[in-house]
Amino acid sequence: MRASLIAVLCLILCQGYGQSRKKDLINGHFEDLPLEVIFDSLSAQTNYFFSYNSDLLPKGSRYTITGDNTPIDVFLSRLLTGTGLKYSFFKDQIILNYLPPGERVIKKKNFFSISGTVYDENGDPLNNANIFLDGTTIGVSSDIDGNYKLESIPPGLYDIVFSHVGYENAVYQVSEMNGGARIQVHQMELDLGQLEEVEVISNRINRAETSWQQHYAVFRTEILGQSENAQKSVIENPEALDFTFNADRNSLSAFAQFPLQIRNDALGYRVSYFLESFRKEESDLRFRGKIRFKNLEPLNTAEKREWRKNRKQSYFGSFNHFKKSLLSGELKKEGFRIYRVRSLDDFEIKKENELSISDILIFKGDHYELDFKNFLAVEYRKEKESEDFLRSSNFVETLYADYITSDSILVKEPGNQISALRLLRNSVRLDLSGEVMDRFGLTTYGYWAWERTADLVPINYDPKYDNL
Repeated sequence: MRASLIAVLCLILCQGYGQSRKKDLINGHFEDLPLEVIFDSLSAQTNYFFSYNSDLLPKGSRYTITGDNTPIDVFLSRLLTGTGLKYSFFKDQIILNYLPPGERVIKKKNFFSISGTVYDENGDPLNNANIFLDGTTIGVSSDIDGNYKLESIPPGLYDIVFSHVGYENAVYQVSEMNGGARIQVHQMELDLGQLEEVEVISNRINRAETSWQQHYAVFRTEILGQSENAQKSVIENPEALDFTFNADRNSLSAFAQFPLQIRNDALGYRVSYFLESFRKEESDLRFRGKIRFKNLEPLNTAEKREWRKNRKQSYFGSFNHFKKSLLSGELKKEGFRIYRVRSLDDFEIKKENELSISDILIFKGDHYELDFKNFLAVEYRKEKESEDFLRSSNFVETLYADYITSDSILVKEPGNQISALRLLRNSVRLDLSGEVMDRFGLTTYGYWAWERTADLVPINYDPKYDNL
């Protein structure tokens, strides 16, 4: 028995322009072409020729765009959106150069939208399918005609998730386009395990057993964390969870029949967590999932102020804050310092090993590359470590070995927050908004690794514009 869910995705970039229009008008449809080919065609249509260094152009990228009596400056503004390039006119030339560093992060006004229709296996519109961008507050349900629209999406790379009861989740990447529209069709398969209750795990633990409660306690701690925020968060539907345990390997695995509903009363979010995998084996922990945030309704003004304060505290010093500061060139201004570290076994921050942004970040025109050897230590100086971190993080034994007594007691006052990064590739690409393009390309240690789901704010969170 099989069925399918068809999601038609229309991606529309909403952007403006401010340059004076040239008289030359561009006509024609350019589909899946490199920039240099499009430039040659534009030269043939107009009296302009393009002047640029070929190293400027994004390697391997192809573009789709349509001109319908479109002024050439408008056409170029759309075409070059997200490439990190700018253009200028000089007599009969169009000169291409890199944008200045401060302008390479795409501005908030270049929001885009995603719209489409969801169909069932018979081609009929499907109501109440969930469509959201992973890790954000941006999400909707399809209406009675199967239509949906996600609006006011900041520029960047996202995983869009299609979810419906009884179907496997469909996930693929989207980003803002070059001023045109693109339609994609994706098919989702029926989840037989949900609809037919097929037993696929031989050693699943019954919820009535004491061991289920013990495993749930471990799972809750690892997913939510051990911070003060975690203590104020609750998984509202733990009955959706099943566990398996391998005693020989001391390995715990978790599975969720439905999205976990997490209420975070510290930050004011309801989090739908679509668990994809969870395994804890000895000290090795690996889990992943898709997350949709929704704002809770504050009871009063005091609670609203508290949530805003806590959200800012969670954001500042976080990995997302670090990435944005890195790309804006304001790492030190925002409170960060970065250092070269050879290994975790010899983890020591030394002034002579301090690095600059240019030592680790390379601009490639249409993306950035994070490139460093061994480990990168990241110090955040504007907020002290939590005492909960000093009490519970395994990283403390590595970071503060000199402060641990013979009785295994840590004797230390909270200091600056220390995290570490290690690349799992030779280099890792970031898009122009700072999102990691290869989600499995790096791993974090220290403070960033200690903070878990209860300490997360959405990736579209902006401390200046917290829409509560």
